[in-house]
Amino acid sequence: MFHKISENVYYTDHEEATDRPAMGYIKGDKYSLMVESGNSKANVNLFLKHLKENGLKEPDFVAISHSHWDHSYGLSYLNAVSVACDKTNALLREMAEWKWSENMLTEYVAEDKIPLFCEPHIRLEYPDLSEIKVKPADIEFKSEMTIDLGNQLCILKNVVSPHTDDCVIVYVPNEKVVFLGDSIYEELVRDQWIGHSDKLSQLIAELEKLDFTIAVEGHFAPKTKGELLTALREKL
Repeated sequence: MFHKISENVYYTDHEEATDRPAMGYIKGDKYSLMVESGNSKANVNLFLKHLKENGLKEPDFVAISHSHWDHSYGLSYLNAVSVACDKTNALLREMAEWKWSENMLTEYVAEDKIPLFCEPHIRLEYPDLSEIKVKPADIEFKSEMTIDLGNQLCILKNVVSPHTDDCVIVYVPNEKVVFLGDSIYEELVRDQWIGHSDKLSQLIAELEKLDFTIAVEGHFAPKTKGELLTALREKL
C-alpha cells in the first residue's frame, strides 16, 4: 500500500474500487511535498496514517496534478500549502461553487460536467454526497514552477497531454523520479476513452528529454523509463 522508492521518495498504490490515485511523498532537508490530495477525507487520512507509521512528518506542500475529482477533492482536508497550475485552479474554483446531492450528481453527469465513468466511484467514496467539499489551491502557477524542499528540487510542469489541458507532472531530478498523474492517459468523455495521438506524441517527446528512472502514474503500477516510453509509443 505504501512503497519506498528511495530514502526520500514514497508512493501509495492506486485503488480501483473508488478510483483513488497513486499519491506521492517527497522529502527534502527542510520541507516535504505530497503529490495529489486524493479524492476524500478518508483517502487523506489513510495517507497521513501511512506517513505516521513510517516516521514521516505531514507534508508542508501538496501539488495537484489536475482538477479531476479523484486527484483534488481531498484538498479540503490537508493543512499543507497547496499548489496547482492556473488551469487547474480555474476549474477548482468553478467546482467549489457546485452543490452536491443525489439529484445534482445526476444532473452533473447528464451535463457531462462529471464523466459517467466517475459516477459509481464517487457514490462509493461518498455515501453522503453532501460531504463533498472542493477547494482551490493556495498557490497557482503558469506553465512551470520549482519548489526547493531543501537540497531537493521538485519541478512542476503543465504538459501537453491527451487526458486534459491542465495536466501537471512533478519531476524530482535528484531522485530520477517523475510523477505523471493521469497525463499519459486518454481523454475521458462519459464512459469512453478517446485518444489524441498528436498530444501523446508531444508528451512522449517531453518525457524523452527528462532524466528519470522511475515513473509513477495515476492508476497503474510504476514503470521504468524504458517500459513507459515503449508502452506509450505502442499507443500511437
